[in-house]
Amino acid sequence: MHRLIAAIAVIALSLAACGSSSSGSATPDPTVAFCPALDTYAKSLAKLQALTPASSLADYTAAVADAKAALAAVKLVAGPFVGAQLSDLQTAQSQLEAAAAALPSGTTPDQAEKQLQAPLQAVTQQAVGTYNAICNTHPTPSS
Repeated sequence: MHRLIAAIAVIALSLAACGSSSSGSATPDPTVAFCPALDTYAKSLAKLQALTPASSLADYTAAVADAKAALAAVKLVAGPFVGAQLSDLQTAQSQLEAAAAALPSGTTPDQAEKQLQAPLQAVTQQAVGTYNAICNTHPTPSS
């Protein structure tokens, strides 16, 4: 029984390797680059959400800048996914950036957290929605 399962696994892996090899005529799956970039972006948002009142205003500003850079990486590999969902995500990110830029000097981390909560929640919902709509239907190989 174990040999049969092992043989089936070898055949399945061989077929998968043949199916994913590029022969020049196959179109590469665009989600291979897009979904990990979107995941990295979502992680940058999670880092922003994880900031605490013990964090500094500079920490909040840096985290927003990291999210902006991560979204730029998503846009570079977006390819066919440049559509309404990515547009909504970019708009939500812009609103988060605007809210962070509007924080006056002297804002406490607790105040920053409160003022960024709504735009951060909106951009996170857009990122998760985009990931669920695109990446859950086109799973990428695990790393």
